Amino acid sequence: MAKYTLEEIMYGDKYGIESAVFVEIYKMVERKVDAKTIREQLNMIYVKHALLTAKKMIEEGDSISDIPELESLSLSKEEE
Repeated sequence: MAKYTLEEIMYGDKYGIESAVFVEIYKMVERKVDAKTIREQLNMIYVKHALLTAKKMIEEGDSISDIPELESLSLSKEEE
């Protein structure tokens, strides 16, 4: 179980939300999706990758170190 800062989650090698968003936007540009559509979908793409990252963090038992409000919460699966 590792602790990551928001900056590491956003830009780091392991989770890299920003890189994943960039790759998805790049693929849209390659498919010649117009700029207006890309701008309209950008926030949703960020949300999608943030949720995928949260799922991956839960699966790997990692946590976020710089959100004091969530310190008592655990990003782990509930026991069934």
